[in-house]
Amino acid sequence: MKSVSKTIALTLLLFPATSALSAETANFAAQTTRDLVRLCSAPESNELHTTAMGYCLGFVDAATDYHAVITSGDLLEPVACPGRTVTRREVVDVFLAWARRNDALLDTEGPIHGLMRAASDRWPCN
Repeated sequence: MKSVSKTIALTLLLFPATSALSAETANFAAQTTRDLVRLCSAPESNELHTTAMGYCLGFVDAATDYHAVITSGDLLEPVACPGRTVTRREVVDVFLAWARRNDALLDTEGPIHGLMRAASDRWPCN
């Protein structure tokens, strides 16, 4: 009987951890800006930290490269003008700071919208 009680207690203790891991893993679908925020701010203690940061930095690279390509001609004006010396990490830091100030927008748009809003707030093209 003690063995069964220990098994039940261990299962109950592990269930919340599994549930939390699933929620973090779901963020890799990056359906909302909040998903990207969670990935870009995963603490080093999180077992998904390396993967989450790789996803985050890759997303930033792809978004900034795509933005540069589609605004390189005369058809579209740039949304943000960060300059050549801005690093991916700086873009992430600006994005996370913007997210803290704009919680109401984090669940209403895709992650590219939030990232570009943050970039245009910090590096407007005036």
